Amino acid sequence: MDESISFIEFLRNRIDDFTYTFLTSVVFLSAYYWLYSKLEGKIRSVFLRRNSVGLILLAVYSVYYFTLLYGKTYYQLEGNADKIAPYLHAYFSMAISGVVCFNLYYLMTYRLAFSGTRLAQTVKFIVFFLMVILAMIGSNWPLYGSSLLHTIPFYPIVAFMVVMVDAGCRYVIRLQLLKNKATELETLKLKDQLMQAQLDALHAKINPHFLYNSLNSIAGLALTDGHKTRKMAILLSQFFRYSINRENSNLTTVKEEMGMTETYLEIERVRFEERLNYEICIEPGLEEFKIPRFILQPLVENSVKHGLKGNLQELFIGIHARYEGKKLSLSVQDNGMPFAKNFEPGYGLKSVYDKLDLLFPGKYEVELYNSPEKQVRIIIEN
Repeated sequence: MDESISFIEFLRNRIDDFTYTFLTSVVFLSAYYWLYSKLEGKIRSVFLRRNSVGLILLAVYSVYYFTLLYGKTYYQLEGNADKIAPYLHAYFSMAISGVVCFNLYYLMTYRLAFSGTRLAQTVKFIVFFLMVILAMIGSNWPLYGSSLLHTIPFYPIVAFMVVMVDAGCRYVIRLQLLKNKATELETLKLKDQLMQAQLDALHAKINPHFLYNSLNSIAGLALTDGHKTRKMAILLSQFFRYSINRENSNLTTVKEEMGMTETYLEIERVRFEERLNYEICIEPGLEEFKIPRFILQPLVENSVKHGLKGNLQELFIGIHARYEGKKLSLSVQDNGMPFAKNFEPGYGLKSVYDKLDLLFPGKYEVELYNSPEKQVRIIIEN
């Protein structure tokens, strides 16, 4: 009868130990991974980050351990220093064995961390399992000595519990990371869709006055000059083919953009004839440089619209693409009326800003000059 009671008490004590170990593992492993993630951007070295987190948790556990030891000293051990010594030895053994086994585990599995195979994961679990057993033996030996051998068969059970808790923590963290990544990807997707919608809206807003004037010119020329009518209709179709953007690309090359701008100017020349002249220059090597679509046409349209006001007999527009150091410089110059002192950008110039903000945020400059010659200059970083 006494033996059965002793066995029941023994089991009850073991269950208490397992419950304590399980709860402690959950708390400390959860705290470890949480702190590790918080320090990820602050401590670059993985080795230093892991040991820093480990030492923080050790400090927290030390406060907890010595608080319990303080109560045990005065209420159970009655201030007996000889009885306190084993507990102090146990604490230091626990700290040393924990830190040593902790680093041994990461040193032994360092290369396996970059492998996602089942074999690598199995080896990591086995090494972690053995390191937990070794840490428990090192922690408890000073307190229990050779009598510890009787409880060693239960250590694999405790170690297995710790390994399962660790695996659970890793699983939860991985799920959270996947969820965060999915949210980030969805946010980026929505941002891309919004940016595309904004760019599509900017591309679609072709000045209706330009279309109206072009069609009127075609209608007028159809009665007098069939050759010019055909030429203007072809140019207009080329212009709108470029604006349709079948490839759904927001960027184009300097060469293509200059070609579209020349098409636009040729359409206007049919209307204004000798009153409008232009020059297009591209520095060698810049032909394939990527720039936003329709970045020059609004500026050239402004030059035509405002330059021919007043008594100006001939408008000359110069469009240049050149290097300024390692940056691209696009300039539109004309000899028309200068910018007013209280000049405020209209739709054309605002659309240029909007496109550059979307496609080259923080990597561009737009400058307006009246001297030595009137021009709008766009500088884009390579």
